[in-house]
Amino acid sequence: MRKARYAVARTGDLALDRGTIVPLGAGGECALFCHNGRWHATGSLCPHQNAPLQDAAVECGEIVCARHGYRFDLRTGNCSTLGGYGLPVYPVEVEGDTVYVSVWEFD
Repeated sequence: MRKARYAVARTGDLALDRGTIVPLGAGGECALFCHNGRWHATGSLCPHQNAPLQDAAVECGEIVCARHGYRFDLRTGNCSTLGGYGLPVYPVEVEGDTVYVSVWEFD
């Protein structure tokens, strides 16, 4: 297993407080959010019914799934709506205007 780092977007191309789906090499993807000046990356689908989190709103530090309103903490991925649900979260770095997301990949 190795840690891979992907340049996924430019800061000026992304909406604030809304999700944007970005590719993560080898067919993967994540949802990228900017909230209160901080960047966050999570899984791209709500675990409730696999609704895409593209355009999901961010309210009070939580992603709000547009389909049924399930809420997930941006930092931890934990669901505050119903226990047992959660999203993976990934480290994000910004260098200049480029946003990078790191994930673990199998060799």
